[in-house]
Amino acid sequence: MNDARIARLLRGAVEKFGLAMRSRTVLTEAGSRYFSLTPVLAALGGAERVYALTRDSRYGTADAIEAETMAQARQLGVASRIEILRDRQDRRLREADIVTNLGFVRPIDRALLDRLKSSVVVSLMWETWEYREQDLDLPLCRERGIPVLGTNEHHPKLDTFGYVGQVALKLLHELDVEIFGSCIVVVGEGEFAARTVKTLESIGARCTSLTTESLVRSERQLAKADALVLVEHHMRKELIGEHGVVSAERLKQINPGLSIAHICGGVSQIDLERAHIGFLPRTIAPAGFMSASTAYVGPKPVIELHAAGLAVGQAMAEAVGSGLQGLAAERRTLERCEFAQGFDGAH
Repeated sequence: MNDARIARLLRGAVEKFGLAMRSRTVLTEAGSRYFSLTPVLAALGGAERVYALTRDSRYGTADAIEAETMAQARQLGVASRIEILRDRQDRRLREADIVTNLGFVRPIDRALLDRLKSSVVVSLMWETWEYREQDLDLPLCRERGIPVLGTNEHHPKLDTFGYVGQVALKLLHELDVEIFGSCIVVVGEGEFAARTVKTLESIGARCTSLTTESLVRSERQLAKADALVLVEHHMRKELIGEHGVVSAERLKQINPGLSIAHICGGVSQIDLERAHIGFLPRTIAPAGFMSASTAYVGPKPVIELHAAGLAVGQAMAEAVGSGLQGLAAERRTLERCEFAQGFDGAH
C-alpha cells in the first residue's frame, strides 16, 4: 500500500466528513488491506477508544490483519487508542457507543446486541435498501430503542456509485479485454448497471445493456460480445448456472470466447468452471453480495464511505447523549447529518 497517500486520504476524510468523536468508543472491524484502515480512521476522527474485531478468513489471517492495522496506527500516532479483539463475547464490547456493520462485526444479532449497552447506536456503512435480515436484527433494535441509520452513498461529497464502473474497467483489463472498441454486454438493472454502461462507453466501448429477464432472449448480442459484465444487486435469484436464466454451458455454446466480469448477481461459480468460461474475480460472491467492491480500485472509496458512516454514527451518538432514543434519535440525526439515510417508511 502507498502509506503516504493513505495517510493523506485518511486525514482528508476526517476533515471532509467532520469527524469529531471525542469521548466516544467505536466498535468496528479490522479487515484485510484497505478494510484494515477503518479503526485507524475512527481513532484519527477523535474516538477515545476503538475496538476492532477480526478473525481468520480467506482474505488473510487474524495475525496478519492485526499486524497491518497496528502498523498503520503507529505510523499515524493513534495505536494507543486501538485494540484488536478476536472474541465476540469480549466484555469490552459493552463500552461501545457506536457500532458499525462491517464484515467481522456482523451479524448484529440478539447475541451481540445482548452484549452491548442500551445507549449504543448502529451505523450502517451502506444504503438502507441493501439491508439483509441475516446481518442485522433491525426489529430487535427497534424494540430496544437502538438507533440504526444508513449512509447516503449518493451524497455529492461521497458518490460511491461513481466507482462501480471503475471496478468493471479494472476487471475487464485484467481479463485482457481492451474495452475501447470492444463489445461489452452489461447485465443488470438500476443504477449499478447504468453507471457501468456510462463509464465503459465514455472510453469507447460498444455496450449492450440487458435486464436480467432479457438475458435469455439475447443470444445474438451475447454471441458477438467480447465480455459480459454482471452488475445485478437487487435480484437474489440465480442468473447464470444450472438453475439460472441461462446455463453456463449454453453461454459457452453461444460464445466460446466470452469472459465474465462479476461485480454482483447470482452466478454458479462451479458451473462457470465446468464450462471453462473465464471470469474474475476468482471467487464469486453469493447473490446480494459483491464479488468486487469499490475497494478493488483503491483505498479512497473505502476510506470516504467509512468516514461518512462514522459521521452518521457520531451524529446518532450525540442525539442519544441529548436524551433521545430509537426513532426520535434517528429523526434528529437525519435533520442534522447530511450523510444519514433512513429506512423507507420509518420516519
